[in-house]
Amino acid sequence: MSSHLQGSVLLVAAMACFSVSDALVQRAGSGLDAGQLAWLRYALLLATALPMALRQPGLLRSQRPLLQLGRAAGLVGSAVLFLQGIKTLPIAEATALVFASPLYVTLLSTLLLREPWRPWRNAPVLLGFAGVLVVAQPGGAGFDAPMLFPLLSSLAWAGAVLCTRLLSSSDPAPTTILYSAALGVLALALPAARMAPGVLALQWPWLLAMAGSWCTAQWLIVWAYRIAPPSAIAPFSYSQLFWAALLGWLVFGQVPQGPTLLGIALIVLSGLWAAWMARPARGSHHGHDSPPPGG
Repeated sequence: MSSHLQGSVLLVAAMACFSVSDALVQRAGSGLDAGQLAWLRYALLLATALPMALRQPGLLRSQRPLLQLGRAAGLVGSAVLFLQGIKTLPIAEATALVFASPLYVTLLSTLLLREPWRPWRNAPVLLGFAGVLVVAQPGGAGFDAPMLFPLLSSLAWAGAVLCTRLLSSSDPAPTTILYSAALGVLALALPAARMAPGVLALQWPWLLAMAGSWCTAQWLIVWAYRIAPPSAIAPFSYSQLFWAALLGWLVFGQVPQGPTLLGIALIVLSGLWAAWMARPARGSHHGHDSPPPGG
């Protein structure tokens, strides 16, 4: 099996795990708030990353700790906001809305990193954002206030992506994972301390599965991008929209309506278009930015 195919399979599996975790939030998360659910995810991620740090103590040293702090803040904010949205919105709808992040990344890169704005190169980003608008229907009868949570989540994710770009030349990926997990656990310690023991006692198998599937997805992504070029496999991140819609239908009977299906189609088309345009960049360091994994 080629490295491209292996990476693609791993990334599709990661997106399935993210959607399973999101579905379990709706199944078992009623007794916990978004901050507590996010803490459980980060705590398990830290537990799986610590053995690596013990074997290689050098991974604990960052050349740019302030950027690591900024990245972690963006990820924590994105996770909490998305989880708050997924507690009330259908899974497919919430997942589609966070795909506004490529537009935010492009705009912030232009404003803050002085990256040039190329209308033709950025056309797929605008198409994807159009798909997000079709799903959200701002100002229309289909718009609900909880939709703001995944939209704001995608903005926080975009900030984390910018920090990741700046860190990529100084800190290795395992260091970044360790910092994100540790800082996430610390940042969410206060809501975690308020968790009701009774809820944990009753729901712990579901909550462990929720955190475990999310944690598995994180490591599958690292593995996928380690063995295959980002520009070759990043479009498979859009499979999360399929998994979210499938699980929402099978588990909760959430059937996406016409606008949601049209918006999802536009978002997926934008990702395929962007991947096609990025073909000459295959093998480059950054490649195509991965869309935001739910939560």
